[in-house]
Amino acid sequence: MTQALNTVVDDNTRLAVLPGWVTATAHETPDAAAFRAGAALAVLDIVLRDTGAGTLIRDRLALNASEACLALEGRREATSDIRDAVCLARAGDALGPAGDMFAAWRKLAQINLAAGGWKDRVAAMLPKPVADAWSDLGEPPSAPVERASQILAKVLRQFPREEAAALMLADVTLARAIGWDRPVPLFAAHVARRDIRAIADGAGAPAQCFYRATVAAGDQAIRLAADLDRRVAKVRAIAPKLRAKGSDEALAVFLSHDAVVPAALPLPDRAARRLCDRLVELGVVRELSGRPTFRIYGV
Repeated sequence: MTQALNTVVDDNTRLAVLPGWVTATAHETPDAAAFRAGAALAVLDIVLRDTGAGTLIRDRLALNASEACLALEGRREATSDIRDAVCLARAGDALGPAGDMFAAWRKLAQINLAAGGWKDRVAAMLPKPVADAWSDLGEPPSAPVERASQILAKVLRQFPREEAAALMLADVTLARAIGWDRPVPLFAAHVARRDIRAIADGAGAPAQCFYRATVAAGDQAIRLAADLDRRVAKVRAIAPKLRAKGSDEALAVFLSHDAVVPAALPLPDRAARRLCDRLVELGVVRELSGRPTFRIYGV
């Protein structure tokens, strides 16, 4: 039995998707929803602790969360718009609503919850009224998903239009309850707008909404981890073939950021562009913008 378990855990290909019985929702009862959410989290926990692409996964999920939160605010920026807002901005430029949202989620996903001062760093990501109230919210004595849903409900009922802040705190609460050292942006892209509004109005069942969202978010994150693990392995495999000075440092940027422009690499401009073209030729990096100029690259 132990040998069989170790085989499953060690073989990432077997954890590329959740089993069908976890993602099934037909004739779902509250107890079944809670059980499936727990199963999804258990598998996701194994995947995130075992992956070598954790920083990149969190950054990609931060992008998804920012797009979802912008939609909640009535802004329909696409993924490409958000990437442009952040990647093409020069030092000191205003990022605009799309860029600010992504920057906030990205910073949140980088906070070390095991280090001292983490509460201050989380508070810095929140509007001041929410940050001032957050310290009084407490931690209800319940399971991780329930804790997260209760925190979101408390924030939204006091601040109905601070959806992004509420969702950030839900992710922080979940991460701390499970024991992750970084918040993982999971809920924003998977809690439906109608459920957010119902929770803010004091209606509905927040925990049930979050059980469904946990399964969907876990499934997406596990699939993403499997894909990025393969891509990261390819990047690391070609590292010895790159002779340009500073290429190792440049690859580290690719492995921690959803998208990169050549100017963000620790190389002279011409060398950075050559490296990006070379990585595309090797099939380990993709050009994401589809433009002939102002190109953006990502693993």
